[in-house]
Amino acid sequence: MTTPQLTRIGDNLKHLRLHRIEDLLESSLEKASRESQSYTDFLDQLLSEEVAAKKDKNVAMRTTMARFPFIKTLESFDFAFQPSIDKKRIKELATCRFIPNGENVIFLGPPGVGKTHLAVALGIKAVTEGCRTYFIAAMPLIASLTKAYAENRIEEKLKFYCQPKLLIIDKIGYIRIDRHG
Repeated sequence: MTTPQLTRIGDNLKHLRLHRIEDLLESSLEKASRESQSYTDFLDQLLSEEVAAKKDKNVAMRTTMARFPFIKTLESFDFAFQPSIDKKRIKELATCRFIPNGENVIFLGPPGVGKTHLAVALGIKAVTEGCRTYFIAAMPLIASLTKAYAENRIEEKLKFYCQPKLLIIDKIGYIRIDRHG
């Protein structure tokens, strides 16, 4: 049922960019009426839905901007496959306290043991915590900085790589790096 009041509310929700509330409004009004929901419960439920939708959208956007090569989580990591990894230490890293403390995390080991998986998983965790993150392999990073240096734009490029709170550099031990690199 569309009334002038509902039309006006819909227009206001669009103007305020409250898209989730706009999508849920009619069904939520019917439910509130059917269950004799209080005004505060009704409003609390709608606003909670909007906040959750905006948070999900922000996480999705930051995940895309981070440029992860794939999406992996700590929950999908097989610690049994790699028993030398201290699960307790990884869970501590998952709190992301190392980021505001300005600490570095370095995963060392031979190929195929899950270093990139863990780095991406910690990056995903940082993104969900609201932390700006960027993932890049060492070779493209060095190539990008070398090119910027040759074009006399090194400061600009360094500023770009320093913007994220978490910069993940992958495969740094697999390549030869010359003195300039």
